[in-house]
Amino acid sequence: MKKILLLLIVLLSLSCDDGNLDIASFEFEETINYCGESEITLYRLSTNGHKEALIITLTDNEIREDEEAVLPIQVTENGKYTVTDRVFESEVTSSYFCTVIPPITPKVLKNWVGVGGTILVQNEAVYETGNANVIAWKHTIVLHDVVLKSGDESLIFNETYLYGVYETPVN
Repeated sequence: MKKILLLLIVLLSLSCDDGNLDIASFEFEETINYCGESEITLYRLSTNGHKEALIITLTDNEIREDEEAVLPIQVTENGKYTVTDRVFESEVTSSYFCTVIPPITPKVLKNWVGVGGTILVQNEAVYETGNANVIAWKHTIVLHDVVLKSGDESLIFNETYLYGVYETPVN
């Protein structure tokens, strides 16, 4: 954690844009928002006015709702499995992430793209109390040694970073 804080301080002192800071804060709300069915977009919004988002894209093959499993997925720069951190000019809402073609506003100030590492997805059944009926699926998402790049700059999630946990109800 100290290394990340030191990296952020160094980057903070080096990356200014007309006096406006456009650096990733990595301070996100606990809630994981998601949308999509076969292609799934997971995103966490920053606690700082929703001007930053940590975004993961997966498919329904990884977010399982039919069997318990732990799945390691390789992060790719341009593909089905991505990790992206975006810093926006102003507040961003769910409509940005959950539309077929994202809107052009708010303007993206900084776009950190995952170029390596692993996303670990653990899928677990949630059972009704005192019963064998599955009522939901709990998905735990962990980033392991993920490297994000923006131009010549890099951010590294050393070892593991708990992205979060969310549940999907059984239909």
